[in-house]
Amino acid sequence: MTRITWWLRIVGLFYLVLALTSLRVLFFDPQMFGTMNPFAGNAIALKAFSDAWLIFVLEMGVLGIIMLYYARDSSHNKILVLTVSILELIRGAGGDLLWMLRGWPTTNYIPFLILHLIIAGTGFLFLRQES
Repeated sequence: MTRITWWLRIVGLFYLVLALTSLRVLFFDPQMFGTMNPFAGNAIALKAFSDAWLIFVLEMGVLGIIMLYYARDSSHNKILVLTVSILELIRGAGGDLLWMLRGWPTTNYIPFLILHLIIAGTGFLFLRQES
């Protein structure tokens, strides 16, 4: 099996785990979600952020399923690796950087920033190695 196949499987599974975990928090333990946000005291702002987060979580779940499905023939699905790598770089690492610059707790977002960069970097690297 190629590195791209394993990358799609690992990242796809990771996305699914994150999506399911976030859905559990959003629907069954919302007070935990509120403790991670600097504006948790404002119920309207927290609800708006939770709704936006739900859309992101659904996207992540769909991408996870697609990555797992197309990992079985990864040589013809390199565009998926490129797409997810670019999303990780811009939406993932870029989003974390933006939130930290706007005052969100860096202790929460530096580990995610590093993780986004690792996912994007390995995706780009494996694409380059297999092309």
